[in-house]
Amino acid sequence: MYIYLDIIKEFSCEMCGQCCRNTWQVTMDEESYRRNARLFREKGREEEFSKAFIPITGKSELGEYAYITKKSSGGCWFLAEDHLCLLQGEAGHSHLDAVCQTYPRYPMNTARGMELTLSFSCPAVIKLVSRIEPIKILRSEEPPMVILPNNYVVHVFPEQQSIYNPLHYYFEIEHHLLDIMQCRQITIGERIQLLKETLWKIDDFKKDDTLGQKLNSIIYTNYELMDGKEVITQPAEHCTPEILMENFFVNFIFKKPFYLYGLQKGIELIEKIWQTIESVKIETDNLPKDMEKISQSIMELELQYSHNRKSLLT
Repeated sequence: MYIYLDIIKEFSCEMCGQCCRNTWQVTMDEESYRRNARLFREKGREEEFSKAFIPITGKSELGEYAYITKKSSGGCWFLAEDHLCLLQGEAGHSHLDAVCQTYPRYPMNTARGMELTLSFSCPAVIKLVSRIEPIKILRSEEPPMVILPNNYVVHVFPEQQSIYNPLHYYFEIEHHLLDIMQCRQITIGERIQLLKETLWKIDDFKKDDTLGQKLNSIIYTNYELMDGKEVITQPAEHCTPEILMENFFVNFIFKKPFYLYGLQKGIELIEKIWQTIESVKIETDNLPKDMEKISQSIMELELQYSHNRKSLLT
């Protein structure tokens, strides 16, 4: 089963080259490193290879063997002036390392099947989600895109958790959090607060014999609260900063941060992200400028979380 946000099928690279200029370090596994070594050796460019691909020394993450050098002026070693990749042009897309082939797609291996979304650090993705319609979760037995085998960002199997651990019920919790975040009867700030209060309550019942029952009670109470709210705003005619923030948080929740880091750490992440977004000065009378500021803030936050998450987790 493939479970994915509807924006997946709409994505198309605009070849802006921004992902190749970002500050993250593009790493590769040993197989990709050796594949490039053969290519450059066959072309008599061993010296360039030694400058472009640097083996990682010391501690590294699983599957990380080497990284691609950046130019002194910034940007990937293989980024051309026309924003295209010289390595892809020479050897084809399938020759690239898994990171470059997959980005901005974000595949996850879960007990429900493969789950997929996109990274909001890509300008083309921000354009896609700058829409009025709420993001939808789709399910299909057919993949919505070409996917590299075993190239997962995260692994999520809640049934492996103890029945006394709230994470055992993670999919039920995630579903409810997404509903909270898409409740347009209340403001984004109120949704974030309700989300945090919900997670605090759930976390208080860890190791409780009746955790499942109490979780159902919390969820039921929240739905009653949300259903009782009156719609106080008129439907938007254009995407607004609040709708863009909603779509960002829906995507963030779908990427399973509360499972990966636990409920308390997940709350801290949400708080840090919300404080950053909330600090952006919205002028209300200049929608294009406000959307640009919120978009930039979201892309920077996504860059931190997905590609340099230590800065957010510390």
